[in-house]
Order: sequence, then structure tokens, then C-alpha cells
Amino acid sequence: MPVKTNRGWVKDSGAIFLFIIAFAQFCWLYLRNSIALKPALADVLVSYLLMYGLFLFIKYSRRIHFFIYSNYVSIGFQSLLLAWVWIGLCRYILTHLFATEQNYIELWNTTFFLRALIGWIMLSCFTLIYFLSKELAQTRETITEEQQAEKLRKDAELFKLRQQLHPHFLFNSLNSINALIGREPQKARQMIQQLSDYLRNTIKKEDDSFISFREEMNDLRLYLAIEQVRFGHRLKIEENVELDCEDMKVPPFLLQPLVENAIKYGLYGTIGTVTIIITVIKIGKELIFTISNPYDADAVMTKGTGFGLESIRRRLYLLFARNDLLKIEQGIVPKEDADTLLQTFTATIIIPLTK
Repeated sequence: MPVKTNRGWVKDSGAIFLFIIAFAQFCWLYLRNSIALKPALADVLVSYLLMYGLFLFIKYSRRIHFFIYSNYVSIGFQSLLLAWVWIGLCRYILTHLFATEQNYIELWNTTFFLRALIGWIMLSCFTLIYFLSKELAQTRETITEEQQAEKLRKDAELFKLRQQLHPHFLFNSLNSINALIGREPQKARQMIQQLSDYLRNTIKKEDDSFISFREEMNDLRLYLAIEQVRFGHRLKIEENVELDCEDMKVPPFLLQPLVENAIKYGLYGTIGTVTIIITVIKIGKELIFTISNPYDADAVMTKGTGFGLESIRRRLYLLFARNDLLKIEQGIVPKEDADTLLQTFTATIIIPLTK
């Protein structure tokens, strides 16, 4: 979006200012000094039409590089030169037009330097105001361009992070389908259908920056259904979701990597049943999504890509410019059927609410 500048305001204000000064000068000539109507009107018209022409010259001189207004001294000196040009032209034109008007010629001689001073002040003020307004407009334009470039960069990175999610999840799902085809083809077909539905949803929401939390949870449940086909009775999900959270706006596909991480560390390397607890509450103007899973501290984990949590942290920062929206906690609970201990891994996402 182009930046609106106030250079037009400067030009309009200059014209209004000239009109006021011209009217005051006419009253001073005609009423106070008893100058005839014709020379008084001509004095005002010639003087301030020339002055307005110089205002326009100042405006366009920067475009054709006649002057370079680098500092205040330069502005004052260049305005002084223009003031002498202005006063010289005014005196030459008016004294030749009204050479027979003795009172008017004498008034010109006595007020010559005062007129020159007033002209210099007016030109200096206009030049300074126009120069500052143009510099301000350029600064605003630069800031806007930088903000637009930063937004494009963030959008590109967010798009990249979301695109990375799909092949990452697809790779894991296809591996699971491959493992099921031989021993449980019916489950493999079911998983393919669910995977198709899930990917269709991701395509529909490809261009959405925010969706309702209800939609996000529906996608998450579809993902969990795929994983439950994969792990069978070993995977149990416990949901505690406040109803008034469902209409809140959240970034799409933000929670799936977190759930995938919980499943990975909760079920890989174990043979028992694992319950993953999902809790969603609203506190003030924030949506709090918490997922907790137990995992065996003695189990040996294979090293993953580390994509999930880092992608969430980065997306949250790009969207909300905060580094404190993803929190990780670990605890220890006793295992029910043995003397060993189970560690619990709890991840919490804080999503600032947007309407």
C-alpha cells in the first residue's frame, strides 16, 4: 500500500498562507498608506504570484536537482538568493508599470529591504517545511517497505514450516501403512482412507492464517484416529476441552506436531498402554493447550529430526513475536505395575486469542 505523504498539504497551506499575507498587504497599502486601488492590487498580485511561482520552483527543483537542501545553512542561503530574485523582479515590474505614481514609488524605496526580509523568511519557512515533510514521507515509505519485506519474509517462513509438516507426517504414516499391509490389510485400508481425509483437510486450509479451534480439534482427532489404527489399544486419548474455547481463532495445524511428539515419546520403545491427556482451557485472553504423556525413563529412544517442537516454537514467534508461548515440563510418577518410575512429559502452548 502506498504511503500517503503530506506534501500536498504543504502546497495547499502555502497557497492559503500567501492569500492571507497578500490580503494583509493590500489593506496596509490601500487603507493605511493611501495607495491607489490599481497599484495596490497590482502590487499584491505581482508579488505573490511570483512568490507562489517560487514555491512551485522549490517543490520541483529537487526533482530536477537544481538545489540540494543538505542542511539548514544551505536552505537559508538558497532562500536568500531566491528572495533577491523575487524582490528584484517585483520592483522592476511594478515600478515600470506605475512609474507615474510618486507615492507608490517612494513607498517601494522605503520598504525595499523590509520586503526582501519578509520574502526571505517566507521562502526559508516554505523550503524548510517542504524539505522536512518530504524527508518524513521518505522515512515513512522506507519503514513501510521494510515492514512489508519483513512480513513477506515471515509469511514465506511460515509457509515453509507448514509445508515441511506434510511430508514429515506423510512419511511416518506411509511407513505405518507399509507395516500394516502384510499383517492387517483391513487396518491398512482404513488408515489410507483416514490419511486421505486428513490431507484433504490440510489442502482446504492451506491459505488460512487462522481457523476456529473447533476445526483444529477436528483435524487433530482425525490425526489421532490414524495413529490409533497404527497403535491399536495401546494408545488412549483423554480430552478435557472447555466448550467456550471452540470458537476461538488459532493457527492451523499448530497442535499436530505436539501430539505427534507425545505419541513418539509415549509409545515408542514401550509395549504397554499409554494414555495421552489433552487439556484445553481459556484464561483471560489466552488459550492454553496442554498435552501430557508418560514415558519410560529407561527406554532407549531413536533420534528423530527434532522438527516438531522447534517448528511450533518458530511459528509461534513469527505469528505473535513472543518466545514464551511454548513451555516444556518433566515430572516423575510411580509405575502402577512395577517398582520403576515413569517420567511425564508435559508441553503447553499459549495462544493469544484473536477474534
